[in-house]
Amino acid sequence: MPMNSYTLDFTMDLENNNNTPLTGKETEKCAEKRKCVITLDEKQGESKRLKKEESNVEATSRPPAQSPKKRLHLNGKPTQNKDLNFTYGNYKHYYGKRILNKDFHDIRLDVLGTQSDLFRNKQLLDIGCNSGHLSIQIARKFEVKSLVGLDIDRSLINDAQRTVSHLKRQATPVQGIPYIQFVHGNYVLEDDVLLDIERPQFDVILCLSVTKWIHLNFCDSGLKQTFRRMYLQLRPGGKLILEPQSFDGYKRRKKLSEQIRDNYNAIKFRPEHFTEYLLGPEVGFAEMKLMGIPEHCKEGFKRPIQIFTKS
Repeated sequence: MPMNSYTLDFTMDLENNNNTPLTGKETEKCAEKRKCVITLDEKQGESKRLKKEESNVEATSRPPAQSPKKRLHLNGKPTQNKDLNFTYGNYKHYYGKRILNKDFHDIRLDVLGTQSDLFRNKQLLDIGCNSGHLSIQIARKFEVKSLVGLDIDRSLINDAQRTVSHLKRQATPVQGIPYIQFVHGNYVLEDDVLLDIERPQFDVILCLSVTKWIHLNFCDSGLKQTFRRMYLQLRPGGKLILEPQSFDGYKRRKKLSEQIRDNYNAIKFRPEHFTEYLLGPEVGFAEMKLMGIPEHCKEGFKRPIQIFTKS
């Protein structure tokens, strides 16, 4: 009897919202209904549990989430021809090959120093300045009035600008730093007609070990235009200091790209023709003198440095 009373009270609480007394049959019906409800709840819970387990299995079978950059390398890193980054001779560690000792002394400074008066208190343009190491050395060592360094590689120009900024922060008022500016750009113009607007603005133009790269990328016409532009940008009596590479060195770089190979095969204006062209009527320099040949440890870097003077 106590058990029946407990069952009745429990059933009433769950099923009889009106608190109306139930008969025995109604009690059995309610118990069956309650049993059905409990069974459905258990099935639903079991179904949810199975779905959760299935989702966990699927989640663990999938590869872990990765960034887009990492996904590109799932099947191996893509191959890349690193030489294509240096089609303009814009090697980041170029001065590591040109410099002979731990003091970072470029041997060409010794040749340029034989006529340091050419630079003192003058306005200079350095074409193809790379990371600016030699440009800065020239500006400081020879007490120039100003120097503008130009290079086609923006990252090298950024390096040069950071170097100059660092020097300015470290310099004392007594030392001083000449006005030095580095500019990103291509010296070869898109059209020869733009030469008509050039005006004299520099006393000295430096073009050191750059002619080969202009030649390979812009052919005979591009290099000839470059020589004419240099002449036009120099003031009367101005100097072009030229360090041309020999044609033998071109061959080693002709495989950098298909375009460079085609340009190489089309070259007819050889380095041995440069002097005649620069002194001829198309350009107009008055004279050429040999400044010197750097005594470099590597044979390929022993290149003559020439001085062309504008009348």
